[in-house]
Amino acid sequence: MSAIPRPPRAVTLDCWSTLLRKLDSGGALRQRGAALADLARRRGREITPEAAMELIDRSWALHLDEWRAGRAFGPAGAARWCLDELGLAATAPDLDDLAEAIATGTLSVGTAVVDGAAEALEALHRAGIPTALICDTGFTPSRVVREALRMHHLRLDHSFFSDEVGIPKPHPPMFLAALEATGAEPGEAVHIGDLRRTDVAGARAAGMAAVRFAGVHDDGWMPEDCKPDVEADAVLYRWAHLPDLLGL
Repeated sequence: MSAIPRPPRAVTLDCWSTLLRKLDSGGALRQRGAALADLARRRGREITPEAAMELIDRSWALHLDEWRAGRAFGPAGAARWCLDELGLAATAPDLDDLAEAIATGTLSVGTAVVDGAAEALEALHRAGIPTALICDTGFTPSRVVREALRMHHLRLDHSFFSDEVGIPKPHPPMFLAALEATGAEPGEAVHIGDLRRTDVAGARAAGMAAVRFAGVHDDGWMPEDCKPDVEADAVLYRWAHLPDLLGL
């Protein structure tokens, strides 16, 4: 394990389940399924809401496979796959409309700031420590994540998204871009995120200290491509403990 610099010269942060949380994942699935069922009906293909949600769920499983392989899938890939499964041509504007419904599903049902996250960011800003977001986008693209951050008045100095950089965590490009933007050397920086496979392993590979945030969920997901001994230099359960952890 790396020593946590106290204080660090830069802090990078994950988004979902670290700074923001989703209020109703089931509601987002229903909204996406309803959009798919409505589109299919307009194209002459009847499908129940339950069957539509199952297709969206299956497309998410495909996204996870692509994500773990370091490839993009996103809302456009999900929309195209769902239409193909229904035997419907993936043509504009239907493809674009469905992709947009998938992209905005999480925001449409609501997001919230993780307790204490706003105060933690302010503490970093007051200490003069540059911050950077390192975010895998999944079905919610960077433009929608940026809107959610604006809605909740969360300010970071820099932002890097997998759908813009072209490859997700734990691969190095977003971590290296954040280090360059903040002017910190790897050993001077700390990354905070909730997932061992992406946040902890990615920070370690970049030479950064890693803090696993377990205030929303305590990550126990250990897929085959993640070594079981991958753990952070510290586990943070409450944002209120961050100043002491980093020596602010």
